[in-house]
Amino acid sequence: MKRLSLLSVALLALVIASTGLASADDLLTNGSFQSGSFPPWVQGATPNGTPGAGFPIITAWPLGGMNAAEYEVGEINFDGTYQGATLSQNFMTSGGSLTLGFMWAAMGDGIHQNADGGDFVLMLDGTTLASYDVGTIDPTQTINGSLMATDTVSAGMHTFEIEILRPYLAEQGNTPYQFVTGAYVNGPGGTTPEPSTLLLLGSGIAGVWYRRKRS
Repeated sequence: MKRLSLLSVALLALVIASTGLASADDLLTNGSFQSGSFPPWVQGATPNGTPGAGFPIITAWPLGGMNAAEYEVGEINFDGTYQGATLSQNFMTSGGSLTLGFMWAAMGDGIHQNADGGDFVLMLDGTTLASYDVGTIDPTQTINGSLMATDTVSAGMHTFEIEILRPYLAEQGNTPYQFVTGAYVNGPGGTTPEPSTLLLLGSGIAGVWYRRKRS
């Protein structure tokens, strides 16, 4: 078998590199809180909301197999509006179609039936893409699901955000618990080179081959 020429090998490597860089990646970090801590996630709360006394914390996902962020969200002062906590992370992309989502769960407090186990919201750059309101939850009930959406974005920095809300007061030990995990943004990464950059790289490889052939 003939050996591949330097040009063939180099061009093959260029094709593999450019294809890999342009492929879909998970653009979030620590999406299942596998590090055991929150960074680079940014924690927040709505204007009249709270994540719950002593929350959020990193704990076991109620269905097992991974970590999750746990909350006991609600209003600080009752006004009947949806209030609670936010969790966000910035990411870079070269632009194009994104698929994003996360898994959620709500768990009763073990004592009371509650009118709302939690409202889970998936947002991108401040726009709501999907949501689910659990509604009534029994004391020992666990309800879980997932939210997913697709969107097309421009190149640059974008913000993935989760909101966990309830339209009732958060009372320690007397409020349902909420969990989120498995957050992801699948799409083009932020390091894909421009076509002109690939052209220059290819030209450089060809130049090296030509000089080698003449020598």
